[in-house]
Amino acid sequence: MKIDLIIFPMHDWKKGEEESFRTRDGHLMKAFEKSARTGKILVINRPTSLPEMVLKKKSWKVKNVLSSRKIGFFSRLGKVATKTYVLDIFSPRILSPVFMGRDWWHFIFTRKSILSIAKRAMKELDMVSPILFLWTPMATPVIGQLGEKLIVFDAIDNWLLHPEIRDRREFIKKGYTTIKERADLIFVNSEPMKDFLTRNKDKPVLINNGVDKDFFQLDSSPLPEDMKAIKKPVVGYVGKMSKRLNIELISFLCRKLKHVSFVFIGQAINQKWIVPLFKLPNFYYLGDKPYSLLPFYLANFDIGIIPHYEDKYVIKGDSLKMYEYLAAGKPVVTSNITGAKKFQDVIQIASDSEKFLAGIKKYLQLIETKRLSPDRLREQLPENCSWKNKAELMIDLIFGALKKDENSNSGN
Repeated sequence: MKIDLIIFPMHDWKKGEEESFRTRDGHLMKAFEKSARTGKILVINRPTSLPEMVLKKKSWKVKNVLSSRKIGFFSRLGKVATKTYVLDIFSPRILSPVFMGRDWWHFIFTRKSILSIAKRAMKELDMVSPILFLWTPMATPVIGQLGEKLIVFDAIDNWLLHPEIRDRREFIKKGYTTIKERADLIFVNSEPMKDFLTRNKDKPVLINNGVDKDFFQLDSSPLPEDMKAIKKPVVGYVGKMSKRLNIELISFLCRKLKHVSFVFIGQAINQKWIVPLFKLPNFYYLGDKPYSLLPFYLANFDIGIIPHYEDKYVIKGDSLKMYEYLAAGKPVVTSNITGAKKFQDVIQIASDSEKFLAGIKKYLQLIETKRLSPDRLREQLPENCSWKNKAELMIDLIFGALKKDENSNSGN
């Protein structure tokens, strides 16, 4: 038996195509494609509005398709892998996307015209009673509209706490309420998210983030061109440039360790936030990089850091970069963020600036005296930490929920 999946991701396929599939949902969608227990997979991207196309110069459809067909005048179904298809929808609306902000995301999935296009795509793929898999609370209006046999939600972060979401949040809150009431299965990546989404009938299933260790273990690690002028040692950070970054802590570290180069790589969600750091002579922001190049940058870091705030701008998710640093064999110094304690035996968790500084100094000394083993750091990652294993665990639980539902129905 195979299951068909209809997926509403948080980071849609277009974003994955543009920025590399580096998020939890991106990794898992790729892993679902490779599973022998999945049938057809339909990924429904958030519809693209006319203002987005004009102002942000966004395309309304994915570029790399094996084949495609029109589902309607403003929609296209593209085959992007052996059994994965992506539904792209263009919305000609002009004013509502501008005035509604992120609320438009929730609004557009309430439209009968959008749901009708989704049903046509399902008919084209001969999908009947699929598993509805959601990664965003903003897509909950589709629940119960697509003939799904099971509703699954996987929580990446708590959007109600996200520092970059400044507009109204009532639809996000409403979405989480709907998930608690109607989802058959809820997956989370951290204990705080488990507490947040616990409901009366049962608890969410904790499935921590993963990493493909082989991807970060290179036979050779040539120095990227934009790191050739940067002096060693290098303390590096890979992640989004947003308000989660504790710029006071980073400034303190740069001033105290003037012989160390601090290299930051990632998408500029809020570049204004890190502008004060540009004045520091040993701070380097190299911009965003394709995920395929990430192993080469990490290989040339000496230490990986996670200098996030602990008490504000915290979104309660499990940090992917911690797994990636360890997979690359790099020592880690981090603020006391969600999920750090599970690696406390092999990383440095710092509760204040001085302890963060001490952690970096400790690792620099161990590196200098060659008393730090990259292989030992890699070994701390669980054997089952690959995205393939995470995906298969989710599929196991989906089959278990289906069997439970069948048994329940047969007893009535």
